[in-house]
Amino acid sequence: MYSLYDLTVRHNLDVMHVEKNVASSIVSTLLHCGKSKDGLNARKDLQNLGIRKDLHPTTQGKRTYLPATPWSLSKKEKKTFCKRLHDFKGPDGYCSNIARGVSLDDCKITGLKSHDYHVLMQQLLPVALLGLLPKGPRTAILRLCAFFNHLSQRVIDREVISVMETKIVETLCMFERFFPPSFFDIMIHLTVHLGREARLGGPVHFRWMYPFEIFLCTLL
Repeated sequence: MYSLYDLTVRHNLDVMHVEKNVASSIVSTLLHCGKSKDGLNARKDLQNLGIRKDLHPTTQGKRTYLPATPWSLSKKEKKTFCKRLHDFKGPDGYCSNIARGVSLDDCKITGLKSHDYHVLMQQLLPVALLGLLPKGPRTAILRLCAFFNHLSQRVIDREVISVMETKIVETLCMFERFFPPSFFDIMIHLTVHLGREARLGGPVHFRWMYPFEIFLCTLL
């Protein structure tokens, strides 16, 4: 009888949901909407830890101000970012109408499905961020997008996956230089294990949840 310790892959991490949650965290934090990882509590955490003093909240009278951050987009940049996504026209069946989830007035993105975030993370986000962020945080985001892009290929190379396992650790270290500690939830951490599971279990399209969720639609 096999025990848990005999299993090479103990958990089958669902790349679909990990990618969706990671992309949602990035977009929400950049636009300061939805489940943004930046806010007053996140800044107070920096203050309690005694780090990143240039980002600590300041109080003037009854108002509390949050200094601009390396990942902050100005109002004009937010409109540019949202307009690029709003104007995207893809082929039939490539993704749903992303423009429906993009609000140009409020500069918010809501209501996107898992596959929309899949397309956003791997194809649209690098293009939408061109010239909008400082080089450091933009490079970190682009490297993470490239990681998921290579991970989702139908044919994978074990040697390439081994290199990706090293690079994803470096990429998360780059995120730590710019993004607040509150950004690093369990979903961000799980990206470290995705490369190993792909190396041991094969291409992710045999193990993620897309075909199962599509089949559930036939049962309704």
